Parts: sequence; C-alpha cells; structure tokens
Amino acid sequence: MRMPPDRNGHGGSQRAWHLVEALRQHGDVHFVLLYRNQDHDCVATALTPLAPLVKSITRIEIPGWRGLHGRQLGVFHPGIGEFLKMRSPEAPRFTAPALRAIAAQLPVLRPDLIFAGRLCAAVIAQDLIDHELLAAAERVVDFDDLMSKFRSLQIRNAGASLGRQGRMVARLDSFLIARAERRIARGWRGVSLCTDEDVAALRDAAPGAHAVKLPNIVNRDLLPERAPDGRFRLLFIGNLSFSANTAGLTRFLQTVWPWLVSRIPGLTLDVVGINPPSALAAELAGLEIPLHANVPSVRPYYETCDVVIAPILFGSGTRIKILEAMAYGRPVVSTAVGADGLGLRDGEEILLTPDMEGFGAALLRLANEPTLRQAMAARARAFQQRHYGPHVITEGMHTLLGGAPAPRNGQILAYGT
Repeated sequence: MRMPPDRNGHGGSQRAWHLVEALRQHGDVHFVLLYRNQDHDCVATALTPLAPLVKSITRIEIPGWRGLHGRQLGVFHPGIGEFLKMRSPEAPRFTAPALRAIAAQLPVLRPDLIFAGRLCAAVIAQDLIDHELLAAAERVVDFDDLMSKFRSLQIRNAGASLGRQGRMVARLDSFLIARAERRIARGWRGVSLCTDEDVAALRDAAPGAHAVKLPNIVNRDLLPERAPDGRFRLLFIGNLSFSANTAGLTRFLQTVWPWLVSRIPGLTLDVVGINPPSALAAELAGLEIPLHANVPSVRPYYETCDVVIAPILFGSGTRIKILEAMAYGRPVVSTAVGADGLGLRDGEEILLTPDMEGFGAALLRLANEPTLRQAMAARARAFQQRHYGPHVITEGMHTLLGGAPAPRNGQILAYGT
C-alpha cells in the first residue's frame, strides 16, 4: 500500500500482508505498489520479504499525486482550484499521459483479476480501464474502512481548527470520496470492509453492491507475563502520521497523564510509532516520555509493558493495535470509539471508557488489580484467536471473490496504495 505490506508493521501494512497471503491461494500474484514521492515508507521499506508470496513486485511513483498530505486534516495543497483539479487524493484524477506512464510500468495488462487495496488504487485502476490501458475479467477491492465516514468524523472532531476554507475543502473531500466509493462499489465484482457496520453502510449507499466483511487479523505468539519490578508500564503504539492516533494521544497526555502520575507510583509510558510529527515529539520530550520512532520491531515494547492504551477519539474500521496487544497477551484500555467494531465486552476482554476521565480511572483500577489484568489478558487472547486469527481472512477472501474466475494458475494484479 502507501505503507508497503509488512507482517510486523503498523495496522495498514499488516492488513496488506495478510491480503496478499490470502490472494496467493487463488492465483499467481503480481504486486504493484503505487505511491507519491512524500510517502516515506514506500521509498524506505524493502519489499524483499514479499517476494516468496508473489510472482513479481513493481514500484510505481506517480508524479503530481498531491492534494491532502496523508490523512492529516488541515494540511491541504494550497487553493480549492488546485484541489478540484487533482480531486481527493483518495480518489485522484490523472491526465492521459500520466495514466499511460503508469500502464507502461505494469507487469501484466490483461490479468484474470484485479485486486485493489484501498479506494484510491481502485480509482486509478478504473481510470486505466476507462482509457483502455488495462483490462481484466474481474475486479475486486478492499476498502478496509469507509474513508468518507472517517473524513466526516475528522471534520466533526477537528474542523474548528481548519478555518473556513479548510472546512470547505474537507467537506468537498468527503463528498468526492463518498461518490467514488459508490461508483466503485456498483461497478466492481466485490468490496470488502473490516466491520459489519461499514458493510451495512456501503450496502445502503450503493444498493446491489457485493460487500462482505473481511476483518483485520493478527498472528502473534503469546508473550510470557512481565515479571514485577515495582513499576506500572503503559504502552501506546500507532502510526503517528495518522491524525486519529495523534489527536487521541495528545488529549491523553494533556488530560489523563498528569492525573495518573499523581496517583500511581512508578508509572511509565512508552510511545512507539512511525513518522511522529515534530509537535508531538516536542510534547513527549517535555513530559520526559520516551518516543521510539520507526523501530524495526514492536515486540520488545509489548514484552516490557503491563497495559496497552488506545485513547482514540474518532476513526473508522478497527484498530489492529488492539488485536495485536490481545494476541500478545497484554490487557487493553480503550475508548469505546477506539474498540468500535471488534465486538469486545467491557470488563471481559477489555476495559472501555466513554471519555478521558474514565480512561484514567480504568488504568488506576488495573494498576491496583494485577489478577484482573491477568484474567482479562487471557480472555482477550482467546477471543482474538477465535475471531481474528489467520483462518478468518482466508475464509473471507473466498467469500469476497465469490466465484470470480481466478483459477490457481491465473494472473492476479494486486494494487497497493
């Protein structure tokens, strides 16, 4: 994807990896990475671990793919006119010469199946088809989540900081994304999303669409319980270029952290993530909270923590970091929004809180009740293995393809964005 498939990476990269693993059971996969020059992960990350799963690997940088920089609201390319020219970066529009340049780099032009990872890959593939530069017997797409829903939640939660023009562009972006989602859902063979709620919403928006649930999954070994050392160690893990993560973590630091420090002796917090913004790094440094950026593996941080926190204030889809913590055998405290779509029960597999005030009280409870931490972690691990293990995405992929003619020796062109 824009973040390359990586079984040990952050949520989007892990999902991409598992999708490729599931696809290879249906045919020979040619993987194509579409990216912009500001997508650091696509430039810096090696794709060699993917090689045993695919027939070929192709990287295609698309010049001029601009608009919103990543998913951070408020960072728009200057001017509504320029935005309209490019459209939303999640539903981009390129010139005919740019499309011909993309097609010239594709490893196959007439595959049996096109599988697009995320909406923008499907939009690009469809434009190539419309310009008769690419053809396929079948087309399916993994939206993961509804980006139009996510944009709307961003506007609701952070719109006041954008200014008048920023809000106008944000609403236009949300409209263009929703229109593209409907177009692809109606015209493609199948669409997958990671929650039942998003599947139902897409079916309402695009009646007749073959929309199926393809949940996020993780595959991690159970870690031994951490030996007591007189400290209570918290862990936050996430993509720190993703506004839902940075907004929630910032609110936690400002409202919950001082309260906790005054009540829990030996309290520590480690923040682990990719591409942290400078403002967040400065805030963490001022609080003397360690920031571990762009680490090769997150496992050592799970090994040394007592509780994983997910203070998410808005978002869509499901949090892979919650599933990962459950798989490793670490208890989680999350906002209700952060755990939305996972089917977890408060007090059983997780502690849920409606607001930041409740977040602090939940962590204080776990700090004082080690037996609760142990019991909750065990139930969470069992739940994750049953509902979000590797077998689930394999079964979901069969449902998504739904009889599409992609025989074992067929050619699948898998786009990542």
